[in-house]
Amino acid sequence: MSDATPRKAAALERLRARTRGSAAMRPRAARLLALEAVPTFAMPVPLYIESGDGAWMTDVDGNAYLDLAMGFGSLVLGHRPPEVVAAMHRQIDRGWHTILPGTAQIELAELLAEAVPCAGKVAFQNSGTEATMFAMRLARAFTGKDRVAVFGGGYHGTHDYALVQEDPTTPEAAPGIRTVGGGIPGAVRDRTMLALPYRNAAAFDLIRKHRDELALVVIQPVQNTVPHLDNGAYLRDLRAVCDEAGVLLMFDEVVTGFRLAYGGGQVYYGVTPDLAAFGKIIGGGTAVGAVCGRADILGLFAKGGTAGVFAGGTFNGNPLTMAAGAATLRALKARKDTLYPALEARGARMAGAVAAHCETHEMDVTLMHAASIQCFHFRKGPIHSFRETYPSNRAAEEAFYALVLDRGVLLPSFHVYFLSAAHDDAMIDRATGAFIEALDDCRADGLL
Repeated sequence: MSDATPRKAAALERLRARTRGSAAMRPRAARLLALEAVPTFAMPVPLYIESGDGAWMTDVDGNAYLDLAMGFGSLVLGHRPPEVVAAMHRQIDRGWHTILPGTAQIELAELLAEAVPCAGKVAFQNSGTEATMFAMRLARAFTGKDRVAVFGGGYHGTHDYALVQEDPTTPEAAPGIRTVGGGIPGAVRDRTMLALPYRNAAAFDLIRKHRDELALVVIQPVQNTVPHLDNGAYLRDLRAVCDEAGVLLMFDEVVTGFRLAYGGGQVYYGVTPDLAAFGKIIGGGTAVGAVCGRADILGLFAKGGTAGVFAGGTFNGNPLTMAAGAATLRALKARKDTLYPALEARGARMAGAVAAHCETHEMDVTLMHAASIQCFHFRKGPIHSFRETYPSNRAAEEAFYALVLDRGVLLPSFHVYFLSAAHDDAMIDRATGAFIEALDDCRADGLL
């Protein structure tokens, strides 16, 4: 990361001086680790975290940061919420890996089925990636058709099918597809996937056109990097078109599940899909995935031979994850009438303050938000889809993340970040102030 501009250079110098322990860890990690955590999560300086508590994380040098990464959205109650810690300790005292099922798996499934409109049956996995992969497999088996449609700008994990995405250089109304990274067979790209334009009615015509080969349409109720709340009408129209065309509809609720509302985007918008993938929050900070959906579709997991769908996983439904997830959902259920409105209000207050400042000072910056899901784009809005996020002011963007971190606020450097129940009003004000000061520094350095 270049440190050519004065304020960014000074921030990086201070950060490097404060994080010598983290810097010393980097060569040790690089010697053997091909990947550390998530490769898209690049920080202005190396950071190795020692602990997390509430809304804070502390690095190996003892520096505390107000955390807005929140486990990439997993930690809606914050780090180490007492009720989840207690549930995990109770389970650890009894054992944490048994292969055979335990009662916590049943309890978490019951909580999901009660809260999630489409959840006639539930199957647990270990990540959101696994959940979307199994959901696509179910849809193909149930319909006897091979293609799955995804919307441009969506993110559905890291399996081969999920890494076939819309090519933004192709016409929006009839988008082409491309793969993200190498190692994905051309047959997967060309024969099994279809790209649809996001928040565009042209998608409906493509669904009708490909109805005979299309098993499933997948959409996030709110996309991570272009978070809009006004998606209700589009989702309702999409539901109607899928019904008309005889194509299954799936919501990828790995991020939105139990974040937009207790039960997720399908509760928030009042639209029920045939299938839904969950992850993140339903594990209480542990590794988890889940497919929820119509009982007749998920019933394919129980069938043997070629009539059924094979699924496996040594740690699927493991007791520790199930206990943490059940404790999290119980806590959310008890607080849902106050927690979700508070998250939405704080998110709106933060985004409104930053937007007003940028407008007053004519900065080409857009802070998008959908309740507690927020995302910076270093270009002028409005932004309707991911196509309108390019080009971005990379110099200002890189400087901004360094300047914010220097002020003690940890913001993921791939734009999207999350508020939690652990962020009180004073913390929101602190983060908002850090954003505004960092943007002013970018402007003073001639970057905005």
